[in-house]
Amino acid sequence: MEHVTDIDKSAYIDECKNIVKTTIALEKIFLTDHELTILTKEIMDTSLMIGGDYSKENIRAIAVQYVRNDFLPRFRAAHKE
Repeated sequence: MEHVTDIDKSAYIDECKNIVKTTIALEKIFLTDHELTILTKEIMDTSLMIGGDYSKENIRAIAVQYVRNDFLPRFRAAHKE
């Protein structure tokens, strides 16, 4: 996803983080700020990869799919420090 990660997300990251945080909290999933930032950027990249944008609807829909697909074990394994 190198071509996607070159897009400047800074203007959208805070709003998208809030959407992701709120969405995953509905399922009692809570992440550190660092983890939330990584997850949000991943979701933002996914949105662009499928032809979407950073709209509230797109970010929420992808976050819901992450939750439905039990993303947390994969996410933590991929991003352990």
